[in-house]
Amino acid sequence: MGSFLRKGDVIYADRGLYRHYGIYNNAGSVIHFSPDKGAEINPENAYIRETTLAEFLKGGEPRVDKTVRAVFPPDEVVRRAQCLAGSSRGDYNFVFYNCEHFTHWCATGELESKQVKKGAIIAGAIAVTTVAAVVVGKAIADKGKKDKGEST
Repeated sequence: MGSFLRKGDVIYADRGLYRHYGIYNNAGSVIHFSPDKGAEINPENAYIRETTLAEFLKGGEPRVDKTVRAVFPPDEVVRRAQCLAGSSRGDYNFVFYNCEHFTHWCATGELESKQVKKGAIIAGAIAVTTVAAVVVGKAIADKGKKDKGEST
């Protein structure tokens, strides 16, 4: 499992509704931003830690995020991740600082989460569609009243 992984890779495990990200270390471990086992429900328990690949995957398959263009060499990506291990307890924020933000920072120096951007685009599209439906619905109702001779 994971024999194709290389030190410094930004990897993820698909969790259904989201992807969980980490930095692979050649030692068969992953540095990632997550809570301790059993405390997953409360994001305040999340911190940057190094675990086994199996614990990171939780039965899933490892995937390399090939869209991340690391600006640091693999040893530096891992060093950046390891220097933060044990930190950020209570700093987890789904929108502003999650596991994907952490891994992108390690590899590129930038805080970025494509999942959050995609979610914002979807939320914006839903909001626009909802407003449009309300406006169209009101226009249809007003036209119906006008056709019946009612005042609006």
